[in-house]
Amino acid sequence: MADEVSQLREELQQLREDYQTLEHNFDIMSEGYQESLLLYDKLEEAYQELKETNKQLDIARHRAEEASQMKTNFIQQISHEIRTPLNILNGFAQVLIMPEMELDEATQQEVTRGIGENTERITSLVNKMLELADAKSSEELERNDDVPAVQIAAQAADDSRITLASHLTFDIDLAEGIDMVMLRTNLQKATRALSLLLDNAMKFTHPAEAAGGAAAVTEKARATLRVSQTEDHQIAFSVEDTGIGVPPEEAEHIFEEFVQLNEYYNGTGIGLNVARSIARRLGGDIVLDTTYTDGARFVFTLPL
Repeated sequence: MADEVSQLREELQQLREDYQTLEHNFDIMSEGYQESLLLYDKLEEAYQELKETNKQLDIARHRAEEASQMKTNFIQQISHEIRTPLNILNGFAQVLIMPEMELDEATQQEVTRGIGENTERITSLVNKMLELADAKSSEELERNDDVPAVQIAAQAADDSRITLASHLTFDIDLAEGIDMVMLRTNLQKATRALSLLLDNAMKFTHPAEAAGGAAAVTEKARATLRVSQTEDHQIAFSVEDTGIGVPPEEAEHIFEEFVQLNEYYNGTGIGLNVARSIARRLGGDIVLDTTYTDGARFVFTLPL
């Protein structure tokens, strides 16, 4: 009997030891399982980061391809726009140097006017390219001119020649008392930014270029330059037109360099980019008013 009890005790002790061994092994397995879970979480996090990185790289690649294509289009457009007036100038030159050619006074005036207009067109394109290079600068522009707000509006209208555009009706609308408001700015640069907006209004209200020149003219286009003072004591120059307009989702995209939303319109795609750069370097800004639906409205603000 004693031997049986002793044997049972030994077996019980062995069971206890086996149980402790199993318990120890289970703890080890549990720790390994927890470590595996942590490792899995880290791998999942790394995978998501890699996935996001690949997404950003894909976006960057797409933007780089888009920028490259826009630059190519820009070079082609510039080449076309420079070649056209050069060909015209060459034609006028050939006429003038022909010894047997006698021109009456009216023809001479027409040739002189044509030479002047096309020379100015080439100069304007060259200046725009120089302005594009300067637009990349973030350096503030000097503001040493104390000028009436209405002077900027009037001078920009003259510089852009929008008052001479035959395809639209142009008006300047002054808010009450605005003719007495002065602001300190850079007159030349502020006028340039505003004239670029007026150039934009002239171009995109021109029916002859819309839809490849196939658009029917039902009524004369309109463009209005409104000058007012904002509640936060800034001067707002609002240029609105009845042209083709800009989709709201493109409100920021159009300010990027070389962007042309409509292929049927001539242009370099740099005017808005240059204008906004000038505005911001003068302490102001230019934005597209997406609430306006009769065409496009750009708002150019300057501090007093």
